[in-house]
Amino acid sequence: MATNETERVQQLQRTLYRTAKQSKAVKFYSLYDKIWRNDVLWEAWRQVRANRGAPGVDSETIEGIVSRGEEEQMLSQLQEQLRSKSYRFHPVRRVDIPKPKGGTRPLGIATVFS
Repeated sequence: MATNETERVQQLQRTLYRTAKQSKAVKFYSLYDKIWRNDVLWEAWRQVRANRGAPGVDSETIEGIVSRGEEEQMLSQLQEQLRSKSYRFHPVRRVDIPKPKGGTRPLGIATVFS
């Protein structure tokens, strides 16, 4: 039995992986109910924080959300929007990053949450 969010999410991922690999006939028609699970959202937020990415088009930073103590409220709001299927993606900020051998490649930076 998993003891924390990370372990529970990893257990879910392993279960889905094994189920998919057992038979080519197995089809997942909806994984939407897995997305808004509390443990999945908290693990996703942990990974976003660890990445320490740049702000998106809304200029909101991860540090800003954390410093204001808005993490739980943000994830609760996101969970409700996902559950009710009313969540809409926000525009992505595009930047060109240099490639090691010259030239650039586009990178899309999503908003943390708005």
